[in-house]
Amino acid sequence: MPYIDLPQEPGAFPETSVFPGPYASTKSPPLGSWKVMANGRVYTLTIAEERDGVVTADLSSGDIPLASWDAATGCLTFTRVVPDTVEQEWAGYLMAASPEDPKWRMAGTLRSVRSLNQYNVPLTTAGWYATLNR
Repeated sequence: MPYIDLPQEPGAFPETSVFPGPYASTKSPPLGSWKVMANGRVYTLTIAEERDGVVTADLSSGDIPLASWDAATGCLTFTRVVPDTVEQEWAGYLMAASPEDPKWRMAGTLRSVRSLNQYNVPLTTAGWYATLNR
């Protein structure tokens, strides 16, 4: 496997691994069907509409009764309910993008906040990452 020389500064990326920019952000979440990897599972998150911070969205597993968008921070938050199983709170940030990048990207965390059955599903916290073709 070929290796690349990393710069000496911690946290720096080699120029060849990132898009040179300019980077741009958006005031509303990109609409469409996002491919999501969350806690080892793959989902589709469909963002259908955003109006005044209120988002209409659907996840391929579970219901989204409440979703919002913070334009100032680029943060999408939503509640996911898997009936008779668990309620989760998700938060993810849209990454600033280069026009050369073929995908929109979002990353964040999810947190189980309530078990919805007698088996007391463990309340966990995990990460998630999503992409949407531009």
